[in-house]
Amino acid sequence: MPVIAFIDTEVDPRTKKVLDAGGIRTDGAEFHSCSNTDIARFIEGADYICGHNIIRHDLKYIAPALSGAGKSSKKVIDTLFVSPLLFPKKPYHKLLKDDKLQSEELNNPLNDSKKAMALFHDEVAAFEKLDDRLKEIYFELLKDYREFTDFFSFMNYRKPDRSIF
Repeated sequence: MPVIAFIDTEVDPRTKKVLDAGGIRTDGAEFHSCSNTDIARFIEGADYICGHNIIRHDLKYIAPALSGAGKSSKKVIDTLFVSPLLFPKKPYHKLLKDDKLQSEELNNPLNDSKKAMALFHDEVAAFEKLDDRLKEIYFELLKDYREFTDFFSFMNYRKPDRSIF
């Protein structure tokens, strides 16, 4: 089974500096730090990197850590984009923040990574339950978009030999 590193960052919007980062891997390892060196060590053994809005947010700030770990941004799964596709009646556009007591508190990136991991597992289960034709339609429409390519790769989904049309 591939190892996935679920990552989340908290960034100062003015300075664009990572204030805090956290993660959990599918092998059980966890980290909580703001050091690019720590992030690089954490993702080093991962086959995939995953997060909620990781493509348009976190990747910008952890790029030095990715290159330090010898990882390109090619194997990145973003739960934000997959969620509305698989849960159209109740999409997870935002992670539930039930651990925050006050709205002005900073998010906890380790907790958010754990929530992204749970959401990812829900997405995998939902995709596996889809009708084969719907899977093929999603694949044909979305396979070339960065937001979906690596999800299909993780699922080891390929176009069936037959055509749906």
